Amino acid sequence: MKTKLRLDQVAKSYGPVRALRPTTLDVPEGEFLTLLGPSGSGKSTLLQILAGLTACDQGDVWIDGRLSTDTPPHDRGVGLIFQNYALFPHLTVAQNIAFPLEMRRLPRAEIDRRVTRMLEVVQLPHVGDRLPRELSGGQQQRVAFARCSVYEPSIILMDEPLGALDKRLRDDMQTEIRRLHKELGATILYVTHDQEEAMAMSDRICLMNDGGIAQLGTPSEIYFRPRSVFAAEFVGHANFIAPASDRANSKCMVRPENIRILEEAERADTVIDAILEDTIMLGAFSRHVARSVTGERLVAVNWSDEKGTMHRPGEAIRLGWDACDTVHLAAEAGR
Repeated sequence: MKTKLRLDQVAKSYGPVRALRPTTLDVPEGEFLTLLGPSGSGKSTLLQILAGLTACDQGDVWIDGRLSTDTPPHDRGVGLIFQNYALFPHLTVAQNIAFPLEMRRLPRAEIDRRVTRMLEVVQLPHVGDRLPRELSGGQQQRVAFARCSVYEPSIILMDEPLGALDKRLRDDMQTEIRRLHKELGATILYVTHDQEEAMAMSDRICLMNDGGIAQLGTPSEIYFRPRSVFAAEFVGHANFIAPASDRANSKCMVRPENIRILEEAERADTVIDAILEDTIMLGAFSRHVARSVTGERLVAVNWSDEKGTMHRPGEAIRLGWDACDTVHLAAEAGR
């Protein structure tokens, strides 16, 4: 698959603060890659370097096989979408979308054609003559996406674009952005600190911490096969189990979805005696909180029983899981 973007040992410091440690990253054409991590992890710095808004201290940026480290932002073929949308309040929706094409001096007929197409792509053909203030937050976000995409940039960079929306609208826009990504075939780099957002939208996740890449992989790989204690704790809930004596230099981790409450005659590769502390019904799933006989707090998430759980708080239970669901994390691979 063609490499659309390559970062080669790119680094950035602000005085004594290392914002981005030497980082190498390859992004295939058409991929939806999410940069996920806590505040200060380096994800926004990396995005700004890609956009040409921040100069790196070392390393190189390659776009479509061309060295672009010193290329100005307007010549990189990169589109940007930010959290605040940055729409021109005095221009109509159609005029906002047309603006980047007018700056490139395209013929009027071509501008009109592209604007009409993008309004159809974002499913807003009826709002072209409205001002941004007359639109909902989700509609404004779609207009921002249309304006960014209309000039067919090589890469679309999105910096926490859904941060200002409420949860329901965020969920709707996640689906919308995925649809637009597939329809346009664009290469998208998406920055967020929201793990659920990253899991829902990404082809791959670049998990960042302390100015570098902690792990790079598919959502499934990041979730079920984390390579560090940080990755295990940051993405989802992690149950840490005391290691066996022959693995004293490791931590054992099991995801709640892989732990089940065993019935009397049921067997499992790993079995732990525990006391059930609480069961929380969350709809289709229920979260069971238990305490092992050695004092470890364990959480299991299983399908809910329509008739209600057969187990009650204070009851002695057995928790079990398959050996393949135990992930061993080296102690030095933590934070």
